[in-house]
Amino acid sequence: MKFIRTTILLALLLGISAGLFAGGFALSGIGSRAISMAGAFRGMADDGTAMYWNPAGLAFQTHNEISLGGTFIQPDTRWQNTLPLPGFPTTDIDAENKLRTFPSLFASFPKSDAIAWGVGAYIPYGLGSTWDAYDPYSITTFAGVPAGATVNWPTGFPEQEMSSSVAVVDLHPTVAYKLMDNLSFGVGMSMLYGQIDLAQVKPHSVFSYIAPATFDMSGTGLGIGANAGLMYKPFKNFSLGLTGKTPSNVYMEGEAEVLLWLNDYANFTVWGASNPAFLVPATYGGTEDITATLKLPAELGGGLSWNILKNWTVNLDYAYTMWERLDMVRVEMDAPIVILAGHPTSSASITSSDLVFDWKDTSRASIGTELRFGNSAVRLGAYYDETPIEEATQLPTLSDISDKMSGNIGFGHSFGKLTVDLNGQYIMFPERTVTTQTATNMPGVYNSSVIAGNLNLSYRF
Repeated sequence: MKFIRTTILLALLLGISAGLFAGGFALSGIGSRAISMAGAFRGMADDGTAMYWNPAGLAFQTHNEISLGGTFIQPDTRWQNTLPLPGFPTTDIDAENKLRTFPSLFASFPKSDAIAWGVGAYIPYGLGSTWDAYDPYSITTFAGVPAGATVNWPTGFPEQEMSSSVAVVDLHPTVAYKLMDNLSFGVGMSMLYGQIDLAQVKPHSVFSYIAPATFDMSGTGLGIGANAGLMYKPFKNFSLGLTGKTPSNVYMEGEAEVLLWLNDYANFTVWGASNPAFLVPATYGGTEDITATLKLPAELGGGLSWNILKNWTVNLDYAYTMWERLDMVRVEMDAPIVILAGHPTSSASITSSDLVFDWKDTSRASIGTELRFGNSAVRLGAYYDETPIEEATQLPTLSDISDKMSGNIGFGHSFGKLTVDLNGQYIMFPERTVTTQTATNMPGVYNSSVIAGNLNLSYRF
């Protein structure tokens, strides 16, 4: 199971504790209809995606419903090395443009006037990026190397040396109950399955000579969590929703490969001329099984929905996400990975590492509206969402680079019992410039934007 964010780390030789995920690493939400209103849906929650937004909303639904959806995300992320960092060009570098798809499925069933239940399967956390940015073969001279000397590197350095991919699937049984005609309560359980892949590189100096380290890990894991909600309708055309989500842990297992890439001059410095067998450019390290725990945040939210006119609804929403609990992740190896074996003063082994995140709690505010005419509806929405990632832990593999704003537009049409909903979304990130280097970041100029779309097919019976 490869876990999380950083390059596991050679804390000893690499000093790496980097970051992995995008967007925090939460998605904008679930369901085309809700996302087209920018997630301003906790006070409305009148379709199957209520299991995600506000499970209490199921109790007011009167039809059985099965809904199949998909989210399609195309990020555009750029980074410019300004320190400069050896091996990285000083021009803009673009992440690989890769369309990412996240499906969802919901089924909800009102059993009486007071009780409803359902089950959903969706991906609340996802995204990532892939980079071909670092080239050790471009580093040909070092301080102390004689003029005209050739610096040789081992072959096989990975082409895409930095990447991250995360998806957490939530299987979500839910039940809701009407406490009164205008008040309901709902609760759902999250049975979580996480899958994470991470590759990272860290330029490192061994006795003044560049010796980059690469880290490649992948893994899977399980966890549990829960959410709950209240919905109150003090008036026929007005409703309020309150929600909460528990913190949860995904316990990951997998394997990691850590390699230190030594050129001939780095070898010469580490082992000395007395042992010429070590002067050949080579990689040192290996692969080992690992365990780690990914800590997902708790969340509190609230929203209101107001039918200003019979066919026109305006929604407001606020969410507070407690990313601060993601302070660090300890990655444990089943056995040490040995680096620089064979030299009495330079041998090193890695058995565990504390990967530092130090994220902060965030707020998100949303506004959305739906205008219905006949069997069709048009929707608009916008949100402002803070980033949890501090400059001290910002990395190119994190698509979330700064506070962001999203604009959304959607359309829906019913063909009898079948409804089709579509929406488009554009997320704007202000440019972030990181000037101070830490052990957990990569300085430079960061730019990003995201184009996303959603498609939902719902059948009511």
